[in-house]
Amino acid sequence: MSISVTNSLSLRIYYGRYSTLVKGSQRNDATTGTLSYADSTALRNAIRKLQDYDFEESSAAQVQEKLTAFCDSINNTLSSAAKYAKGSTSVKNAVSKIKELNSSYSSELKQLGITVNKDGTMSVYESAAKNYSRERYTKFFDKDSKYLNSLYDAATKITRRVDVRI
Repeated sequence: MSISVTNSLSLRIYYGRYSTLVKGSQRNDATTGTLSYADSTALRNAIRKLQDYDFEESSAAQVQEKLTAFCDSINNTLSSAAKYAKGSTSVKNAVSKIKELNSSYSSELKQLGITVNKDGTMSVYESAAKNYSRERYTKFFDKDSKYLNSLYDAATKITRRVDVRI
């Protein structure tokens, strides 16, 4: 019997105490500051979890779920931080940095089954984990990954600059 984990499980783990903000009306009701903080914190958590994840011992469904959750956390961060950035130059610069990183690494990401769209958001091929080597994921998402570490730094800047009372 095959068990398929849904995308939202990893997202809820990444969001931690803000797990209600993963999807739905709760996102619409949250303040811009709270949403930006929750999304950028989730992105930071996703990065650290991916750096420790054992891709080679995981099933294709598990790898696909991790990739999708990672891309969702980036997309959520870009969306909410862009709204918040109207009042914060630091957050605006961090959003630009994330988009720039995604663009710079688009060819490497494409080799993993992840497409970078023109607006900096990302999407995962439906069968990325089946079509690409687990070793590629292990190498790309390791602790020394310049992409992930730079992405983490940009997410940290958002987290530090966002006022959750707004």
